[in-house]
Amino acid sequence: MYELDALVEMYYNSVGRNCNLILGAAPGPDGLLPEADFRRCAELGREISRRFGKPLATVSGEGESVELVLPRPGRVDHVVVMEDIAHGERVREYVIEGLRPGNAWEKICSGLSIGHKRIERFEPLEVARVRIRCTKSVAQPMIRQLAAFAVSSA
Repeated sequence: MYELDALVEMYYNSVGRNCNLILGAAPGPDGLLPEADFRRCAELGREISRRFGKPLATVSGEGESVELVLPRPGRVDHVVVMEDIAHGERVREYVIEGLRPGNAWEKICSGLSIGHKRIERFEPLEVARVRIRCTKSVAQPMIRQLAAFAVSSA
């Protein structure tokens, strides 16, 4: 089994990019995972919960722009976006922006698809609001969740 840091990176590059995480942990002849693999999987679960268990704020919405207002301005270093895929994957391009001190919107990141889940991580940034602007879609965007996190300070 991989080290925890490698598994976290695999999580970002799979689940965080609208894919499944396949660990390849195989049960032994007794039908159970080897104890070391079981402990590492539990450790990964705890780390994911630590990072993403308590968002600073979350919102859902429809349309080209969905805005998330933080309870108070603060440092953000991760944004998680999820589409309501019961209606299909509609977003083809997007930009995530943060409202910085001085009331100026600043581009944080951009991407080409969202799907079930997209995790965007970036250097900590002081913001009062976060918004997603869907710049290209095949139908009206339906954002199931837009959430902001401060993982590095958790």
